[in-house]
Amino acid sequence: MATLTKESSLKNVEKQTKKESSKVDDRTELVQREEIKDTPFTLITIDGKSFGAMGGFRLTEQAGSKAEIRKELKKVTWNRLIQVMMIMKTIEEENQNKTNK
Repeated sequence: MATLTKESSLKNVEKQTKKESSKVDDRTELVQREEIKDTPFTLITIDGKSFGAMGGFRLTEQAGSKAEIRKELKKVTWNRLIQVMMIMKTIEEENQNKTNK
């Protein structure tokens, strides 16, 4: 999978979920969430396409295979470490901003 930039790796999962959910009627389950064992990551599937996320932040590009995303999320790479550090920093800043208000 390609290396992700800060902007693409921090794409808000909730916004994408809402956008995709508005495309079909409410009776169809569009979003599936699956925790990846022994990791802080979640596999999210929307309309048959999956991606990895941590909290509200997207980590991987979309793929048609859940197995491919699981395998990718279990790899410990420098790119993944940097992504997790950026997410943790963003979450810390958001929490600090809420505390200061």
